[in-house]
Amino acid sequence: MDAIFEDLRSLAQSEGALHDLSEIIYRDWVLNVDLHEGKVTDAPSERWSSDKLNTNELLLLLGLLVQAPDDRTYATVEVGSGFASKADGLLRELHDRINADAAAVFDPKSRKFLEKREALGMFAREAIYYGAASFYIHQFAKFARHRFRADGTWLLQNAGISIRPMIEIATFIASQITAQMDATGRARAAAEELNKGDLTSSLLLPKAMLRKKFGFKVDKFIAKFATPIQGANPDFCTPFSVNAAFIAPLIDLGDHLYVPSQYRLMESIYESPFYWMVGDKAYCDKAAANRGVFLEETAAHVMRKVFGEENVFLNARFPDAAGHKGEEIDVLVRYGEFVLVVQAKSKRITLKARAGDPEALRMDFKGAIKDPFEQALASGELIKACAKCVDADGAIIRLPKLPRVFPIVLLSDMFPAATNLSRSMLDRKEGDPAPVIWDIGFLDCASRLLPSPIEMLFYLKARGDGFDCIVSDSEHNYLGYHIRAKLALPPEVGLMVIERDFATVVDDYMISADLGLEPMRPKGVLETIAVPVIAELLSELRNAPPEIAAVVIELYEFSGAALEEVGSNIAMLRNEVAKTRKPIKAFSLPTASGGLTYAVTLDASERSHAAAAAIGRKHKYETKSDRWYVIVDSISTEGPIDGLLPLVWPWVEDADEADRAAQVARMFRSQREEILIGATKPQHD
Repeated sequence: MDAIFEDLRSLAQSEGALHDLSEIIYRDWVLNVDLHEGKVTDAPSERWSSDKLNTNELLLLLGLLVQAPDDRTYATVEVGSGFASKADGLLRELHDRINADAAAVFDPKSRKFLEKREALGMFAREAIYYGAASFYIHQFAKFARHRFRADGTWLLQNAGISIRPMIEIATFIASQITAQMDATGRARAAAEELNKGDLTSSLLLPKAMLRKKFGFKVDKFIAKFATPIQGANPDFCTPFSVNAAFIAPLIDLGDHLYVPSQYRLMESIYESPFYWMVGDKAYCDKAAANRGVFLEETAAHVMRKVFGEENVFLNARFPDAAGHKGEEIDVLVRYGEFVLVVQAKSKRITLKARAGDPEALRMDFKGAIKDPFEQALASGELIKACAKCVDADGAIIRLPKLPRVFPIVLLSDMFPAATNLSRSMLDRKEGDPAPVIWDIGFLDCASRLLPSPIEMLFYLKARGDGFDCIVSDSEHNYLGYHIRAKLALPPEVGLMVIERDFATVVDDYMISADLGLEPMRPKGVLETIAVPVIAELLSELRNAPPEIAAVVIELYEFSGAALEEVGSNIAMLRNEVAKTRKPIKAFSLPTASGGLTYAVTLDASERSHAAAAAIGRKHKYETKSDRWYVIVDSISTEGPIDGLLPLVWPWVEDADEADRAAQVARMFRSQREEILIGATKPQHD
């Protein structure tokens, strides 16, 4: 690896290398977007090509370039240097070597690391270096303003500039460079002859322009976010050591700034101030506390947009469980039977861990993911035990008696390979729910694409169900697959790998937001179900009270064929009741968590509801289910739903309940058959 790195250094410091990098930027980082449709128009094979350099690879080359002792890298423009092909080859060699190191310390059968001290670092650094980005560029400015709002005095005293002007200057730079690149791209498309030097010019911004617009703050900004073009970055001696061009991604050419990556500039605005503050021992604790408050409040705000103000609680706690690991919950969401336990942690991966140091990575993982996940599990156990829970003001939070708990670890920053590392490094007991590990950028994205409680809950369930058998390198891939096809493992498949192109629907939507557009939200496959009867039923169920959310989740789990069969049975019973004038006809079928009875009645009387409930209760007891749901549909009304009866309590053997079930069986003709989801054979009553 050392030899590859030295070859890259020689290449990066060759004559005219900066202009060659400009050419690579236009090759690999330009997207063509239809502003009317809000979609990227590049062919998928080009858009998702693994041949493109990623941001870390670009900044590796720049980090080596700025080490040059003189102006050779930018003073001349070399023609036919072959720079791009040489860089591609060397960086591919580097990636292959990192992959080989990772494969050597990981057992794919057990999905565990080998007992070697360096195993974790070797495995993780590939994901750290080559993992997909988690935030979109417009999210950095939105969140950075809130993230550092409480640190204004410290920033002014120690950096000479507060967060708002940092965001304003960076946003202006990014917008100006985007406009210049757009003009250059149009010129190239019109067959104008442009050389590599012209491409570099389109990535330059005069400091005078910035000073005229923003005044003295610009020099403070440049001091924090720019790296000199030569004689800089001396400590960058391996691909994983600290790279000044990564931390301060503007390149200072004297009178101009070279902007290689608008994305990395905005990301630095979101990340870097925290590193400055933790270096101040007198302020680091206050800075960490501010980060925690930001993350908790932002998480609660996002969750309230989805689940409603009345269902989201910030800083919930169990007053009778003092000293218990799960005593406090950063953000608690209650929606019907479902409870989301969100432990929000602002700890981020350290620079030492980014370099692949195994102990640093282990400690970072423990603080950011392992400890909060175990805390969420402990809180979940208290909820299941019906422990008293109160909000920040001491008011009692009413929680379901038989809850379905989702433990969520929420991070303020991307933690590379978090999900893949969790499969190997978390100690999960049998029966423990799978962790959901998201950063605030992805939560924001998911809340916009899944804006209703039902859609978000079903995705969380699907994501947990597939945790151990559906693999990908980005949460956006999982979400994109789910929107297009429902995130589920086909029964004949043991392991599924989701590639980056599945994120296209997510990427199009969020990139449109990057450009200031207001794109139409793509509807998921479950929102566009056109099965007769079922479409109308689901439409009404989605707007039902929270207590009924579980019914929709159960139906969402069915395959298309199963839903068609359910719809056919509903239509058949409606016709039969209308024709025969029988008081009630019903069918029942098992679901993933229990079962469902659909009762078609002649009228909507209390007696009809009681009869439907009796049928559902019979099946609940006979199948030993904790959950059973009853839908009452009277032909005397227009809508498909006249009653929703959740029968939710732990099953216990009970002679009286058995007698009632037998009585119902005698009153209603009952046919029992084996039921297979996807080939549904309902039980008719």
